[in-house]
Amino acid sequence: MGLVSISNDAGFTTAGLKTGATLGTLGLYHYPANITDRTIATEFAQFDVATAEGFKSKSTAGVINKINGREQMVFFIGSSTDWSLTSNFLQHAWVHWGTRGLYAGFRRAIFTPQVDDIFLLTPLYDHNTTEFRVRGADLDNHVAWIPKITKKLNTGSSWFMEIGHNGNGNIEETELTQNDESLCKPGAIEYADQVDTPLEFVKPLGSGTDLWPAKMVTYAKDGKYTSDCIENDELMQWFMDSDNLNSFAHISHTFTHMDQNNATYADALREITWNTAWLKSAGLSKAKKYTVDGIIPPAITGLHNGDALRAWADAGIKHVVGDNTRSILLNQCDLPACTVAEWQKFSSGKGDFKDLLVLEKNTNVRHLLSLRHDPFMFHQANMRVDDVADTTVNGVKGQYSLLMAWVDTVVTEFVRLVKWPVVSQKQDELAASFMSRMNRDACKPALSWTIDTTAKTITGVTLSAKDLSCKEKLPVTLPGPVSNVQGATKEQLGSDPLTLWVTLTGKPVTFTLTTPIPLSAA
Repeated sequence: MGLVSISNDAGFTTAGLKTGATLGTLGLYHYPANITDRTIATEFAQFDVATAEGFKSKSTAGVINKINGREQMVFFIGSSTDWSLTSNFLQHAWVHWGTRGLYAGFRRAIFTPQVDDIFLLTPLYDHNTTEFRVRGADLDNHVAWIPKITKKLNTGSSWFMEIGHNGNGNIEETELTQNDESLCKPGAIEYADQVDTPLEFVKPLGSGTDLWPAKMVTYAKDGKYTSDCIENDELMQWFMDSDNLNSFAHISHTFTHMDQNNATYADALREITWNTAWLKSAGLSKAKKYTVDGIIPPAITGLHNGDALRAWADAGIKHVVGDNTRSILLNQCDLPACTVAEWQKFSSGKGDFKDLLVLEKNTNVRHLLSLRHDPFMFHQANMRVDDVADTTVNGVKGQYSLLMAWVDTVVTEFVRLVKWPVVSQKQDELAASFMSRMNRDACKPALSWTIDTTAKTITGVTLSAKDLSCKEKLPVTLPGPVSNVQGATKEQLGSDPLTLWVTLTGKPVTFTLTTPIPLSAA
């Protein structure tokens, strides 16, 4: 397999790509070239030596041509952004070359690991008679590790993890460990096993049978567990330390983790309202980063169940996270051997844990470079670390949870390739950003350039929109400062380009660039 890299970014510096960072060409047709007339062509991308393919010296992978006043960017490699990390990396070159770094919009890499099932026990895949529940010592290790990852990230980054809680697991743990059912009256919620539904099952409205105990209706009247009950769980005691609590963002994952595909309205409502009340009783809702009006649906179920959707809305839920992959995500692993076994069985994977991490690296850095803002889903068993054997990740030997190994692998590759900062968002912030994007798109913004034809430079830009009274602030990204921001809000993270967030008040807004930009890219 050959390698390709950006060799000269002078024509698209705002892309934030690192020169010399190589990526593979496997699966992409490519044609190594040499420049014969350097008066009209400048190389910006390069193929590395590929002896096995018959190329014993470096060659040209992309050029910017200037012929008779016309400029063009040419790649000597195919592109397929739906699966190729390499293509997603290279595409930013032509986007910023073609726009000269001036466009209506903004670029942001969102990186939010989201960990479900906190407080629950998880049966393990490779030892299905064994259950695992994350411990305070595991979380201590993650809290100590977070600054190490932060240090690796590019300047301007702000990242954290979000965890989803199931309150019934807290009640069950106290009953189990204290051996005193009276401590948690009326007891944890128990019901008969649910019948699995097909993946795309659509529940007829009003159908189904309530599974929750009939006497358990409202938390305030029928639940309302005492502090003695809630706080007799060692994991809860860990979260009672405010520093520990505020090391993560927090969100509801429903009370018992009942699948919502075939749930009745009454059961779906209780799953939400009981967990919300428990989060408040436990003090978890006091966290600095807490989402009150959203949930992670159990196993991403219920999105085709009108009764569940109505119950969620009636309980104040405005947004939930979905599953764009539509695959059956597996959550029952705590160790590398377990996740490799699952990979080999369910995905026909070949190799060991290192090979699996390479696959995860290529897949998920591709998602980041394609500017997907979705959270990355994990489960509490993936946080086991305090008693695990050493693993080597990125050349460093030590104790890693599956989550740690994944994050370290993805982050290391991301910063190798680009200069961009990454930002995490708790779910309510992510939902707000999607709503804002929808509203901005409805306004149909457009950006035009002001050109000095004599100097052959771009001297300014004008932001307009079909709706000139757009209620959303509209982003304009620029390669440098303007002489007057016209009341716009400036945003610039790390080495990212400047973005102006502009409010239109019935007419277009024009900005003059402090330093005009040559029409010619290089």
